Amino acid sequence: MTPYTRTSRRTMDLRIVQAAAPTILELIESLDRRLLNEHRASDRLRMLRDTTNQVTRTANDAIQAYRRATGAVRTELAKPTGDHAQALQTRTLLRNARAELLRVLEVTSRRYAWAETWSADAVGPSAAIVEELGDAAGQED
Repeated sequence: MTPYTRTSRRTMDLRIVQAAAPTILELIESLDRRLLNEHRASDRLRMLRDTTNQVTRTANDAIQAYRRATGAVRTELAKPTGDHAQALQTRTLLRNARAELLRVLEVTSRRYAWAETWSADAVGPSAAIVEELGDAAGQED
C-alpha cells in the first residue's frame, strides 16, 4: 500500500469539500420526492429529521476536510521549497468549494418553513435566500 503524501491527502480532502454541496442537494431532492407522497405530519417531520442528520454529517465531514486541507496548504506555503503554485490553486479551490457549501446550507436551512421548530418570520430571509429566490424570498406558498 502506498503511503499518502501531503499533496494526495490535501487532494482527497479537497474532493470531500467539493462533493459536499452536490451531496446535500441530492439529499434534499430525495427528501422532496419522498415528501410528495407522505401526508402525515409526523412522518414528514421524521423524514426531515433523518435528512437533516445526513446533511449535518456531510457538512461536518466537509468542515473537517477543509480544516485539514487548509492546514496542509499553510504548511506547504510556509516551506521554502514547497509547491506554492499548487498550494495557492488548492486554496482557491477550497475557498470556492466552501462558499458553495455555505450557500447550499443557507438555502437548505430555510427550505422547510412548515416544520414546527422553524420561525422564518423571526429571522427573515438572508442575502443568500434573496439571491437564490429573488423577490419571492421569505414569502410562504
